Amino acid sequence: MAKAKFKFWGVRGSMAAPGNRMLRYGGNTNCLEIDAGRTILICDAGTGIRSAGHDLMRRFGRRRVEATILLSHVHWDHYIGLPFFNPFFYARNRFVVAGPRLLGREFGALIEKGVCPPYFPVKLEELAAKLRYKTVGKRKFKVGTIGVEPFAANHPGGACGWKFVLPGGKSAVLMTDNEPTTPAREEKLVEFLIGTDVLIHDAQYTPKLYERRKGWGHSPYTYPIELAKTAGISTLYLTHFDPDDDDRHLDGIARKARAFAREIGCHSRIAMAREGLSFSL
Repeated sequence: MAKAKFKFWGVRGSMAAPGNRMLRYGGNTNCLEIDAGRTILICDAGTGIRSAGHDLMRRFGRRRVEATILLSHVHWDHYIGLPFFNPFFYARNRFVVAGPRLLGREFGALIEKGVCPPYFPVKLEELAAKLRYKTVGKRKFKVGTIGVEPFAANHPGGACGWKFVLPGGKSAVLMTDNEPTTPAREEKLVEFLIGTDVLIHDAQYTPKLYERRKGWGHSPYTYPIELAKTAGISTLYLTHFDPDDDDRHLDGIARKARAFAREIGCHSRIAMAREGLSFSL
């Protein structure tokens, strides 16, 4: 059975950060594509989804593109790229746009309110492709050949992390917006992570900066390393980088993160997410 391919199209949090100091890791906000052959799943629609859309159109040519776009929540950095997703402009294409119920509102209503005049010139439903909205609850569900299990992240206003169970039996967890929380909730998160092959986790802050940003909904880079150690994760990708952190700073974070892993006895492979990076499971 062919392996599923993961590709990062955006790894920034909060807002896009273009510039010549951001070339190695990239400046686009969150977007991760999972290509499992017959199933394509796009996780979050930050500014990185624009490049993902152009790549899908190149790969599919004149064939129909069908995919599910799964949003963790509706803070701007996670959906602002939706109206710039090129495949939406072709009538032959079909998409499910899915995400959690937040503040008691169905997911489709949240998106429709955010992408419409006067905030944006057109509504998503006015674009040519056929779109269907889906509200995701707490239960496991399937996207084609990929099993998906939601987990509530600790983030202002609510957000979801996701476990993806792939056709070959491997699994990955994506948590782009998550902050350390109570011991009881930590225990549940570790239970959720145990048995996972790859963890992709928020690492927006240094430990020092986190002390001034508690309650903002993001993690110091040390936190996912501690999770990876406790849950026995094979590979950890740090992501959702602060828009102020340039390539040089993130290179330093990579060194410090690996040193911290050695210090606490974490045997996971520690990697930094970056635009264009891909791996297979």
